[in-house]
Amino acid sequence: MRTIDNPAEIAHGPVLIGFTFNAVLLGVMFTQVYLYYTQFKNDKMWIKIFVAVLFALDILNTSCDAAYLYLALIKHFGDFQYLGVVTWLFDTDPALTGFIVTLVQAFFAWRIYILTKSWLYPIVILATAITGGITAILTPVEVAKAPFFVDIGQSKTTISIWLSAEVLGDIIITTVLVWHLSSHKTGFQRSDMIIDRIIRITIQTGLLTMIFAAINLIVFLTDPTGMHLLFNFPLCKLYSNSLMSTLNSRSGWSNGPSGISTGKETEDHTKSLTHTYKAQVHPPPMKPSEIINFTSPMHTEVYVNVESHELKDVPGRGPMQPQRAVFDDKSSRDYP
Repeated sequence: MRTIDNPAEIAHGPVLIGFTFNAVLLGVMFTQVYLYYTQFKNDKMWIKIFVAVLFALDILNTSCDAAYLYLALIKHFGDFQYLGVVTWLFDTDPALTGFIVTLVQAFFAWRIYILTKSWLYPIVILATAITGGITAILTPVEVAKAPFFVDIGQSKTTISIWLSAEVLGDIIITTVLVWHLSSHKTGFQRSDMIIDRIIRITIQTGLLTMIFAAINLIVFLTDPTGMHLLFNFPLCKLYSNSLMSTLNSRSGWSNGPSGISTGKETEDHTKSLTHTYKAQVHPPPMKPSEIINFTSPMHTEVYVNVESHELKDVPGRGPMQPQRAVFDDKSSRDYP
């Protein structure tokens, strides 16, 4: 192990800054999850469970990071030997990050299959996601062979494969989604506006995670210190928030039973727009009772039924015996 004057310079400065972003993004995740469960109650149960698992893993990740920083910077304050050692709490970060990223990329692989009805791209994405997840979990095993921050570079191969697989998966996901959606524009303004909105969100979320993971990889390969940890600690929160942003941005879209806007659902939405347009040009049929004919002649008919009683003297019945008589007013007759 190499000796240094201040072990905290190697990792704990970048870790503290990265953890701050991690905690802030966890707060954003709380809001995203709340919006999802209140706005999309009709989503399939497995998607709701998936979101709950992802949220629980995010909380676990932030909790482990916070516990590590507390032990390193508070409980072991001034203990240089402890600051230089990679503990098991620190090792939970790459393992949980790799697992979360694998889940998110697997979800997008399923979404691409729903859109394209092809297994080619989803299989490639799943391969990169699983590769990244396995190497991320193996990273603590590699680091344990030399559990010191100054020797993390000895695990460069494993960590490079992990981060490279994540970047490659993001590139494929973003490219396929943008290409497929762009090639399925319908020519209807409203439908195309929805597709353009999905494309913008895909680019914004996909490029953000891809650029962040790429920077993490480049800094790790070029900087011998722990500066890459500044980008690695909030990485899993960017992935989980990008997925939740995609789910929550469906407000106002045409959603199918799966709760995910797919190509077929976009086509159905386009058909509904076409029917709406036709309905605006051709009024819906009316019941005969609702039709007012302004061309036929108007007839005014008045019906008056007058009922009256006349008192007469009738022989043999006594005086003032009532007798009922009904008179029809002349105006009560029907006129042709």
